[in-house]
Amino acid sequence: MERFHKLALSTLVASSLLCAMPALAKPATCALENGTISVTGLGEYKAAPDQALLNFEVNAQDSTASAARTKAEAAVSAFLKALDSLKLPQGAVTADNLTVTARYSYQDGKNELIGFQGRRTVSVTLDDFSLIGAVTDLAFKNGINEAAGFTYQLKDPKAAQQQARQLAIADAKQKAQELADGFEVKLGRPCQLSYGSAPIAFPRPMLLAARAAAPTDNAAAVYTVDDLTIKAEVSAVFALDN
Repeated sequence: MERFHKLALSTLVASSLLCAMPALAKPATCALENGTISVTGLGEYKAAPDQALLNFEVNAQDSTASAARTKAEAAVSAFLKALDSLKLPQGAVTADNLTVTARYSYQDGKNELIGFQGRRTVSVTLDDFSLIGAVTDLAFKNGINEAAGFTYQLKDPKAAQQQARQLAIADAKQKAQELADGFEVKLGRPCQLSYGSAPIAFPRPMLLAARAAAPTDNAAAVYTVDDLTIKAEVSAVFALDN
C-alpha cells in the first residue's frame, strides 16, 4: 500500500511539471494582427584606404616553350631583385605560377603553330603610397611589360563594415518610426531582421604631376585617392501595436 502511494505521488508531480513546462518555455512572439511596417535601412561609411595593391604581368614570346619560359622567369627574377632595394615588408610581394601556352595562327582553314608564350603575374602590396611610382618604374625597367592596374583597399575592413551596419540599423529605425508617425499608428517590436549585401566602392586613382622643391628630370609621380565608401543594408519588419 505504501508503495502504491509513493508511485501515485510521483506520477502526480511529474504530470504537474509537464503541464507547467509549455507555459514556461513559450517564446515571445510578435503580434501581427494589427499589420506590419517593412523598411530597408542603408548605411554608408567613408574610410581612407591604407593599402595599395599593384598588379603586373610579363608576357614573353619565343619559338620554343623552354625559351618563352626562360624569358618570363628572367624578367620576374630581375624585378623581384630590384624590389629588394625598397626594403618592403615580408609578404608584400607575391608571384603566381608561370604558365606557358602555344600560339597559333589560323591560315587557309587550319591552325598553324607559330610559337609559345610565357606569362607570370606579380602583385605588390604597399602601405606607403609614395612608393607606387618607384615600384612601377622598377617593373618596366626590369622586363615587366604589362601593368594590370592597381586598387586601393583597407588592411582590416571589419571596423569600417561595422560602422556602416550601425548606420544602416539607425536608418531602418528612423524610417520605421517616420512611417508609423505619418500614418498615426504605434510602432511595435521588430519581427524580422536581416542584413543585405553591399559592395565596397573603390575610387579610381588619379595621377598628378610631380612637384619637387628643386626641378629634377626623374621626379616621382604623386598618386592621390578619395576615401573608400563602405555600404551596408538592413531589412526589418516591425509589428504595429494597438
